Amino acid sequence: MGRLLPLTVLLSAATAFGAAEPSAEQIGSVQVFLTPEQARAGAFPQAGHFDERMIAVSPMLETKLRERGLRPFAGDSVAVYIAHDSTGVPVGYATIGEEIGKYRPLTFLVATNLQLQVTSVAILVYRESRGGEVRRQRFLRQYRGKDGEDPIRINRDIINITGATLSVRALNVGVRKSLLLLEEEFDPLVH
Repeated sequence: MGRLLPLTVLLSAATAFGAAEPSAEQIGSVQVFLTPEQARAGAFPQAGHFDERMIAVSPMLETKLRERGLRPFAGDSVAVYIAHDSTGVPVGYATIGEEIGKYRPLTFLVATNLQLQVTSVAILVYRESRGGEVRRQRFLRQYRGKDGEDPIRINRDIINITGATLSVRALNVGVRKSLLLLEEEFDPLVH
C-alpha cells in the first residue's frame, strides 16, 4: 500500500484550488473497525497462513488504470496477500487499499478467490463524518461475485446509499483497481 499524504497536505491542496477548508465536524473522526490481520482472517477463515507479495505498479498497469478512468495507486507497489489453506494450497488473494471519500481516505480490504471474483469486501478504517453506512454487510454483499468484467458503478450494478455517495464511489474505484491489479499479476490469460 502506498504512503498516505498527511491530512494537512491534502487540505492545503484542496484549498489551493479554491475549495473551502472543511471544518473538523465536516471531516469526521477516525473509526477503526478492523486491523489488517482481522480483515484477512475474516475474509479467509480457512487460511492457515498468508504470504505477502509486493506487486510493482507497472507502466502497463498505469496505462490500463488511465484507460478505465481510474486514479493511479498512491505508491509504486501494492501488497497482495495470498491466502493458503492448512495444507499450503492457495485459496485466494486479498489487497488492502485506500481511496479518498469526500475529504479523507477510506481503508478497505478486497478479497477474491483464485478465479479473481470478489468473495468479500471489508471496511478497516472510516474517517468521514457521513457515509459510514458503507461498512454494513447489507451494502458490502453487493460486491460478491464481481470480477474485472463488471462495471462496479452506482446505478449499474451497485445500489447507492443516500448520504454516502462519495464513499460508495471511492469504494467502487478501490474494488475496480484491486481487481485490475490482481488480473495483471495473477490472471494467466493476461500474460
